[in-house]
Amino acid sequence: MKNKKELTKAITLTTGMLALAEPLLVMAQDGTGEARSRTRNSLLEEVVVTAQRREQNLNDVPIAVTALNGEQLDTLGVTDTRDLNIVVPGFSASNGGYGTPVYTLRGVGFPDSTYFASPTTGVYIDEVSMPYSIMSKGPNLDVQRVEVLKGPQGTLYGRSTTGGAINYIAEKPTDEFATGFTASYGRWDRKDLEAYVSGPITDNFKYRLAGRYILQEEPWQYSNTQHDNRHGEEDKFSLRGILDWDLSDNTSARLMLAGWKDRSDAQAGQPVYFNAQNPQSELLTSINVQNYPYIPDTDDPRVMEFCKGDPSCVDVTGKPYDFKNDESFYQAALRLSTFFTESLEAILLVSYNKFESDGTEIPSSSYNKRHIETTIFSEIENLDVEFRLSGTGELFSRDIKWTAGVHTTPQEEGSDVRLFGASDNNSVFYVVPLVGALPGLDDISLLGSYYYSYGYMDYQSQSAFGNMEWQLSDTFRLSLGARYTDEERDFTGCLGDDARDNNINVNLVFTALSLQRALLAGTLPDTTSPGECISLAEDGSLEPYADTLEEHSLSWRAVLDWEPSDNTLIYLSRSRGFKSGSFPVTNTTDQGQYQPAKQEQVDAYEIGAKLNYFDRRLQFNTALFYYDYSDKQLFSRIQDPLFGSLPQLQNAPSSEVRGIEFDISGAPIDGLYLSAAAAYIETEVKEFPNAFNTRGEPTDVTGQSFNYSPELTYTFLVDYSLPIASNYEAGVGVDYSYKDETNSTLDGDPFFAHDDFGITNARLRFGRSDGEWMLTFYGRNIFNEYATTAHAQVVSDIVTRYVSAPKTWAIALDYNY
Repeated sequence: MKNKKELTKAITLTTGMLALAEPLLVMAQDGTGEARSRTRNSLLEEVVVTAQRREQNLNDVPIAVTALNGEQLDTLGVTDTRDLNIVVPGFSASNGGYGTPVYTLRGVGFPDSTYFASPTTGVYIDEVSMPYSIMSKGPNLDVQRVEVLKGPQGTLYGRSTTGGAINYIAEKPTDEFATGFTASYGRWDRKDLEAYVSGPITDNFKYRLAGRYILQEEPWQYSNTQHDNRHGEEDKFSLRGILDWDLSDNTSARLMLAGWKDRSDAQAGQPVYFNAQNPQSELLTSINVQNYPYIPDTDDPRVMEFCKGDPSCVDVTGKPYDFKNDESFYQAALRLSTFFTESLEAILLVSYNKFESDGTEIPSSSYNKRHIETTIFSEIENLDVEFRLSGTGELFSRDIKWTAGVHTTPQEEGSDVRLFGASDNNSVFYVVPLVGALPGLDDISLLGSYYYSYGYMDYQSQSAFGNMEWQLSDTFRLSLGARYTDEERDFTGCLGDDARDNNINVNLVFTALSLQRALLAGTLPDTTSPGECISLAEDGSLEPYADTLEEHSLSWRAVLDWEPSDNTLIYLSRSRGFKSGSFPVTNTTDQGQYQPAKQEQVDAYEIGAKLNYFDRRLQFNTALFYYDYSDKQLFSRIQDPLFGSLPQLQNAPSSEVRGIEFDISGAPIDGLYLSAAAAYIETEVKEFPNAFNTRGEPTDVTGQSFNYSPELTYTFLVDYSLPIASNYEAGVGVDYSYKDETNSTLDGDPFFAHDDFGITNARLRFGRSDGEWMLTFYGRNIFNEYATTAHAQVVSDIVTRYVSAPKTWAIALDYNY
């Protein structure tokens, strides 16, 4: 009922805006307004996108696309991909538990904390894939626009995804010298400087160099139990260089080198509930943890907890935790283009990506003493090669555009090593099984305190793809595309105790468990020593788990669109998409949890329209869609004999998604810009009887909604510019975004519920109307709305909640020469 009321509210407000806009639009058509200002005029200019791997007017693309230019991204406070969470309806970004971004689009996500888990929403920059979501955490830099493509993407883009794709378009080298910067200063002593320089070196050789540095030296979070203990500094740097070289009249080359580094504090969470990790006996849990001052009902997004300052807050070497990211990413891409004829182009695209986490420390437990803290060492290297031909011609006297090519990933390797610092207050390791803490023994952990888990991945793939657009008549067009992919993923994983912990009890326990399993299986028992694996196979083996996942798929898409006029496009599409299978990197004493989830398949049906009126002063887009899923990859739980309830990847046999979305924008009078967008999405697990709940208990989640999938999301934006004299302008803008309630778990555990929220931003500006300089004052989340983004519980007795930043302000100066 609440969702229907909110949907009615959104539709009513939009209808009211249309009613207001119509007479104003008519006035504007009569020519009564003055010349439009540069700033607001850019918001309704013809939008050119590359959603189909070539430049097209957005209104000619039969795909649901949200496109935002660089100015809009800055205005709305989008500094990296995760910030699209509050500006793109139907899109959610959450924390996977170890700082891993999880992107959910149209209800389709994959909440795995493994750094090299294949995402459901791919991220690209200038067609170059960033194959894993962790690579997209760097700050946005010198962005011309971003395109959010909704629905399965697999026919044209190199990595098949079932949710969609996010495609960044970077600003390119200019024919004439140009330079500029944006400098801002904001709350918590936050400094943000972005600058670029661009121009020709010779007549056929151009360059562009851009960089950005974000430094916030005042922490924005504070401890719930020790208010003077602060956390939340920010330190990010990014750099990109692009060289364009016209080798001849028909051949050009583009080299891009880019990278970022993040040394910010890893976000701390809020301790909201006690939930025994090992629920076999409440006596296994620390009284101090049970009676901890939890804050489930707080409305302060700044309050949190983490382990800093207490003598227990040290790693296995005795070094105090500082809970900072130590992440870096490097990218190189070469694009060669040659025209054999005016209508036949060949493109070679070679790219290399490398991500590294060199000891990132995560405050996993939200406790002021060591409970379960994590240090991550990870490295992912990726090489992609694509060759394609594109051309135009005629088929039965009608125009046809076609693309055909091959894509390969000849080398991709990843390692993910996680060190865990546990404590005697954790129910998994706590003193005497079935008895708990005995007098005088409440500081003793019989099973040790420091563990590691690792996963190694090796991946290769080859694919062939093709796409054609055939103009059937003056108004009808048929698009057909397909991609066949063959891929292989090798994985090795293990959990072990850290030899430096100097505790052999756990090795004795698992040597005994190995004997027990071996007797049942009729095999020889195994032994384990400090530093070696303790993940048990069914036959009692304690060797590292190793397996290979070989898969192939045929993605395809068919679209019929009707364009009766330059102002109207209506399309009907049917597509099939896949998402690769995946191995989890998890803490497990049972090798059964390493079993991979196989690839998921979605059959998608969509009907949409793109309409514009009053000489492009009013734009309306809408889409109605239905997804039929087979083997949807979802996170359930399983009861581990040592660690209690732990996440496990599983395939739900049948699921579905259905929804409707729209966006409308208009400039009813000169200087005034209005926009609204909304998405209403229902997700349902149709069949999943063999799942587990958050406590590791068998449960049937048939009929449940997907996690991290709010039903209703919408945004509104109003912006007005007023010319001052002949060369200056002033402006004011307000935007509001709403996200419905959802849950971090598949079984809908109330401990992991997200309340709905709405965030309001505002801004004032003054500057030159030609864009030479502009001074802007921003207020973001001005009503200090409390916005939950995720919950996590990782080998901990504490449910941790992550929230968005509270109200902030900044003043920014833009200058371009």
